[in-house]
Amino acid sequence: MANFAEIDSNNVVLNTEVVDDANCSVNGVVNEAEGQQFLNNIHNKNSTWKLFDINMVGNIHIKGGTPFRKNAASIGGIYDSTRDAFIAAKPFNSWSLDENTCLWKAPVEEPSYENQFYNNGTDKYLIYWDEDNSRWLATGSSDQQTYVWNPDTQAFSLLT
Repeated sequence: MANFAEIDSNNVVLNTEVVDDANCSVNGVVNEAEGQQFLNNIHNKNSTWKLFDINMVGNIHIKGGTPFRKNAASIGGIYDSTRDAFIAAKPFNSWSLDENTCLWKAPVEEPSYENQFYNNGTDKYLIYWDEDNSRWLATGSSDQQTYVWNPDTQAFSLLT
């Protein structure tokens, strides 16, 4: 199966579609132009469709395949033709684009996976970005308290 993103004239992703390889291949190889023609025929339109790999995150193929267009397409994101990459919509104004991965990065590094647990690993923080204060906050899953991330100590502390 092949994945295609429909993009508008500003390269914004409008829609994604999955196409059987048999409907978008030339000599057994998935072909973007064939997929575009197939999708335009079944939808009776003349859109631009870009091939993407659903298994791409930050220029890494999560199943060990060959990197392709840095990220999977997402509705509302863009296709950047200069980078030949799909980039998700910017989540917050303070975040910047990592040129190597085409992922958005917060100005404060996100807590690592290991730091997302408490009570000897039995409970998990529900982590979210606080744009107004440029920091990571978390709600304890069992105590429902609000915690703030301290990047210097690499730990959460109760927000007072």
